[in-house]
Amino acid sequence: MKTQTAPTFNNSYLSWDVLLMGGLSIIFCLGFWVFFDKSLSLFTVSQTAATLAFIVNHPHFLSSYMLLYGDFRKKILKSKRYFFAAVIAPTILFAILVSALFNQNQALMGHIITGMFFLVGWHYVKQIFGCVIVSSAQRKIYYKAAERKLMLFNLFTVWFMSFLGSHVGNGTFEFYGIPHHSLQLPPWTLQYTYWGVALSAALVVIMHIQKYIREGVKPSAPGVAAYAALYAWYLPTLSHPGFGYLIPLFHSLQYLAFVWLLKKNQVSDSIKDLHEVKWRQAWVNKFGGFLLGSFILGALFFEYIPKNLDALELGLKGPLGYSPFLASFLLFINIHHYFIDNVIWRSDNEVVKKYLMQPAASETTRQSNKAA
Repeated sequence: MKTQTAPTFNNSYLSWDVLLMGGLSIIFCLGFWVFFDKSLSLFTVSQTAATLAFIVNHPHFLSSYMLLYGDFRKKILKSKRYFFAAVIAPTILFAILVSALFNQNQALMGHIITGMFFLVGWHYVKQIFGCVIVSSAQRKIYYKAAERKLMLFNLFTVWFMSFLGSHVGNGTFEFYGIPHHSLQLPPWTLQYTYWGVALSAALVVIMHIQKYIREGVKPSAPGVAAYAALYAWYLPTLSHPGFGYLIPLFHSLQYLAFVWLLKKNQVSDSIKDLHEVKWRQAWVNKFGGFLLGSFILGALFFEYIPKNLDALELGLKGPLGYSPFLASFLLFINIHHYFIDNVIWRSDNEVVKKYLMQPAASETTRQSNKAA
């Protein structure tokens, strides 16, 4: 049987993974600044973002559910970490949301909203870091523990700067008509964060320069794009109201790039010994079924189920805004999504190691096996 060497990965800044992991968001950010004034009407942008959310954002959330309760279902009763993410965390979250919803507890719901934004920002950072580490490992670029901690620290300071920007001083915001309030932090907390971002960013640049001099290693192109994307999303000087609507879209594309690659390699490996018609049939059933399933579940849980519950007029509107069920579904899925990803996308997950760090047999391998 012929052997197939492991695929090599392109480190060009024009590759598809560079675009999905951050390149597109940087291009769009620059485009908004060049072509659109900050005072532009946001109606068209928001409607476009809503349509794209239906196609991309919603499936990105539900694909994590399909991975946890599908691919990794056997781990749920065997691993404490998986059991917590799959059973304990959603049970507690569901109970809190039900209590807030049916008691029309506006204050509790406001705290949940603040918690969601905190965890979502944390999740964005961990995903960016994952893009850097995985895309680097695919190109045989590895970081020492101290280097990884430095990059993580810098990414967290960027996110924390954005989070604090909404919580310095007094302020009231709305989430689907539900008010939530600033944490009323003193201004000096934000100033210290600016310094933290600047100093740690400088150290990250110096670290990569030293790494190049010492080892001759350049950072992976997708990793650079992903890293720079977080600055485009969160740096106050780059903030644009129109672009802000599209940030969740680019985060979702970044996530789906990993999910699709994982499933593609996983499916290819599981059917590599099949021939022609059966191979294509199995590919459509397994890979296509995963994509279709995430799309349908996204439509159900982000649109049809919560909006139909809101339409029933159960007397929950008023203190809890105009779409309390939709808001509750969004809060639940967003927060639980963080717990799911925190357990799935870990370096000690053997599936992630096999199908992301060292991609599985491709179509080329299948053809080589047939010819052997």
